[in-house]
Amino acid sequence: MGNTVHRTPPDSSPPARLLATRPCCGPGPERRPVLGEALRFHAQAKGKNVRLDGHSRRATRRNSFCNGVTFTQRPIRLYEQVRLRLVAVRPGWSGALRFGFTAHDPSLMSAHDIPKYACPDLVTRPGYWAKALPENLALRDTVLAYWADRHGRVFYSVNDGEPVLFHCGVAVGGPLWALIDVYGITDEVQLLGTLQSSPATTTPSGSLSGSQDDSDSDMTFSVNQSSSASESSLVTAPSSPMSPPVSPVFPPPEPAGGKNGECTVCFDGEVDTVIYTCGHMCLCHNCGLRLKRQARACCPICRRPIKDVIKIYRP
Repeated sequence: MGNTVHRTPPDSSPPARLLATRPCCGPGPERRPVLGEALRFHAQAKGKNVRLDGHSRRATRRNSFCNGVTFTQRPIRLYEQVRLRLVAVRPGWSGALRFGFTAHDPSLMSAHDIPKYACPDLVTRPGYWAKALPENLALRDTVLAYWADRHGRVFYSVNDGEPVLFHCGVAVGGPLWALIDVYGITDEVQLLGTLQSSPATTTPSGSLSGSQDDSDSDMTFSVNQSSSASESSLVTAPSSPMSPPVSPVFPPPEPAGGKNGECTVCFDGEVDTVIYTCGHMCLCHNCGLRLKRQARACCPICRRPIKDVIKIYRP
């Protein structure tokens, strides 16, 4: 009798996809490509002015400076870097890209759930964390990477530079989706994929050193009190080259117009304008004038119609 030959059928499962293969240069933790589903923008959960390309990797904002909120189609792992390129920048507006995370599944959102602005509209709701990229860094072809660690801290780097502490207090007990608001001077962004960072401790200087327990003991923050209507503090690494604005806390604090208050729209200019008729002081004069010219302009705090904006002068 002849020998029976048993042949193993070929493996029909699809190969794992590399989401990013370009090595990341500069200081920072060890990074490696992430295997799994390619990162894309969510096709339905987006602002009304957002247009996506055929692969849902490029988001372009049409018209105005707002209604550019987008989300990723899948959750982001801890230490997984979301990488995106600023493809188009248009001067003339105040403020730039806002980015962060949400604990809410974009697939369950309706059009009514997505407001004009990530800041302050979304971040005053529980489960949303986002802030503005400093306008001086929002240049064409800038590559931005950001990620969250297991302590709820969010870091970002620009063009593979040193990591900068961006946010604290993100809830990491459940899934997190990336939140990207194509806002202000930022007209178009492209997702470049993701890289997985090894857990590491970020020191105040921005350098990274390995740690078995990823302890908070090596982290020192400087906290500067702000009286802006949308901010209660700025939290940055002491030697960071910039002080990125922080998302509002919940519930939103009472509006006030202190000397060091920052505009709730651009997070850059000093609050120096009163909105008529509601009386809120939460804008710089440039943003106030731009909002006033918009159809159905309303106060970012109370949503009452803006009839006029009045610049104030302090001694």
